[in-house]
Amino acid sequence: MKAMGLSPEAVERVSRLWGKSAARNGGRTHLLLGHLLDTAAVAGQMWDGYLSAAFRRRLDEVSGGRGRLWFMWVCGIHDCGKACPAFQALDPAEAAPVLAAGLTWGRLPTDRKKMWRHDVAGAALLKPRMAAEWGSEEAAEWVWPLIAGHHGAFPSAGDVRPRHREVQGRGAAWEEAQHAVVDVFTRAVGFEDLADVRPTEALRKAEQLALSGLIVMADWIASDSRHFTGLSDAELISFDGARRRAEAAWERLGLHGGWQDLALPRHRLDPLTDRLGVQPRPSQRELLERAWSMPAPGLMVVEAPMGEGKTKAALAAAEVLAARFGLGGVFVAMPTQATSDPMYEQVLDWVRTFDPALESQVALLHGRRRFNAWWRAIWDGKARPDGDGCGCDDGTAPHGTGADTVDDDFGAIDEDDEYGMAPVEPSSTRAAGPGADGPAHWFLGNKRGLLTSFAVGTVDHLLHAATRTRHVMLRFAGLAGKVVVVDEVHAADVYMRQFLVEALRWLGQAGVPVVLLSATLPPAQRQLFVDAYLSGVLGAADVHQPVPESAGYPCVTVAYGTGGRAVAETS
Repeated sequence: MKAMGLSPEAVERVSRLWGKSAARNGGRTHLLLGHLLDTAAVAGQMWDGYLSAAFRRRLDEVSGGRGRLWFMWVCGIHDCGKACPAFQALDPAEAAPVLAAGLTWGRLPTDRKKMWRHDVAGAALLKPRMAAEWGSEEAAEWVWPLIAGHHGAFPSAGDVRPRHREVQGRGAAWEEAQHAVVDVFTRAVGFEDLADVRPTEALRKAEQLALSGLIVMADWIASDSRHFTGLSDAELISFDGARRRAEAAWERLGLHGGWQDLALPRHRLDPLTDRLGVQPRPSQRELLERAWSMPAPGLMVVEAPMGEGKTKAALAAAEVLAARFGLGGVFVAMPTQATSDPMYEQVLDWVRTFDPALESQVALLHGRRRFNAWWRAIWDGKARPDGDGCGCDDGTAPHGTGADTVDDDFGAIDEDDEYGMAPVEPSSTRAAGPGADGPAHWFLGNKRGLLTSFAVGTVDHLLHAATRTRHVMLRFAGLAGKVVVVDEVHAADVYMRQFLVEALRWLGQAGVPVVLLSATLPPAQRQLFVDAYLSGVLGAADVHQPVPESAGYPCVTVAYGTGGRAVAETS
């Protein structure tokens, strides 16, 4: 701060702004700059060991080749809005040094409905600065909602204007401190100044949603006081220190990122013949050939009778699509819990053929997973069940492993309870660390299951990603960067089908390959799915690309966009 030429008063004031209170951070205050740098450092770990190659490539494209740096900045800057009276006054003990440094405030609203939240305050702080220093309101318009939405909901543009001047901070002292927080963090991360951060182009809406979810993920990891102890002395805060803390936390949490730059199979049929031991049927061979020949990520609709091997063909196609387009994992959506269990075991067998250690990265997502013996054995680090079958039992799950338990491995998003969102306390009985090759128990937390690299679960997890619900960005971040397989699509009722259509629209815009499996589909439904996916790909409201009539049954339909035009082909 001194090297940047900040006045001694500004240095003192920025050094007093707190980000995590001692009362809710393991008994130790954590300064705001420390938390911003911790989150940026976690984002660096996510870039190196979690993000898919496809998403890294897109961030490189929008940042002029500085994707990793830009990703760290946008994740870290999320809490800059805590540099305002509305937040700093929340804890009287923490507020005293801030007031003593000359950052004062008057009467603040006490009604929770009128309280000025720090996520919105961050957008209000950054929006005018980005528009001015980037020379373009258009460039700022897609970035500020990422900051404003990091607590699970995106405010409207009108909500980013404070109704009371006092809540955001009045006077030169506050303005100088708020500018300094942004500038010091930006310089510490590696940019020259805020103008240097300007993206060269915008992400698409679905990509923005996925990025928003990744920001939330980085924030939640960096907010865990067990791994990021509070630092109340600004002299102890540095980006190098934050990187060391993030590396240690990443290792202790045992977080993984699935396939990292998966190699292409040596021969076109290897994913079926060698990996799955299948003598390909014509429909399986066609699906795999289509996965090899599509010039861009797209939608594949497979219609074949039971026993035809649709699922194995879909997994083989997923391997090819992931290797060709830089995806890091797979989500297999099933119609029921009963069908999810055997599919989970099948996916376990499949991922072991890539690397036995990947077994610990396969999540089972449904409300009764605690009764699945395979899931319990893997996530509890116990001996694997003997014999065949789905591994289901009706025993009692160990405490803290069920999807419906109330404990959460992440202790708190600090100060959320001030806004009526009480944090959940961590379980005292859960193991402290999973071990180097064990599963990452962090993913057991609420709304985090889809963030696991490989997942099998009920289709509602996919459908929820197409709803305007709180923290929908976390669910969508878990789908972006994967290949999505939806089995037994014919089982969807009219309501599920509508949500599936919306999900396909978002997945198409995010460049997520989707494989739909069905015994058969009415032509109108097939057309509906194709048009929805292509609408997302082309970013248009009502794309209609007629699907040619199939020459027979079984059949494979593919749809993708290339050169700005829609393509639909069938057997």
